[in-house]
Amino acid sequence: MKKWWIMWLICIPIFLVSYVYSIFITSKIAYLPQSECKPKFIFTPQDVQYCSEIYPIDVILIAFKTNPITYIWLLTGLYIIGFLVFVLITKIRKRKLF
Repeated sequence: MKKWWIMWLICIPIFLVSYVYSIFITSKIAYLPQSECKPKFIFTPQDVQYCSEIYPIDVILIAFKTNPITYIWLLTGLYIIGFLVFVLITKIRKRKLF
């Protein structure tokens, strides 16, 4: 079990760095001219006045299209949450046995 905790601790900085690189950098689409940002919209209506009104889901979807590091962000995030849920479930099961 110790090696899984070490992997979990290693995943935290990977998660943070990949988040900053993929989502934070992609959110700079809000500063693009309208002619460049509007064709990238998926859920955001085309009649918005400014590119800064982009929906957060569009930022995430654009990040998946343009930055493959976003997949690393998603996988490490799922691992971090999944491992914590697994540890919590095993602790609850052990407590019921005694």
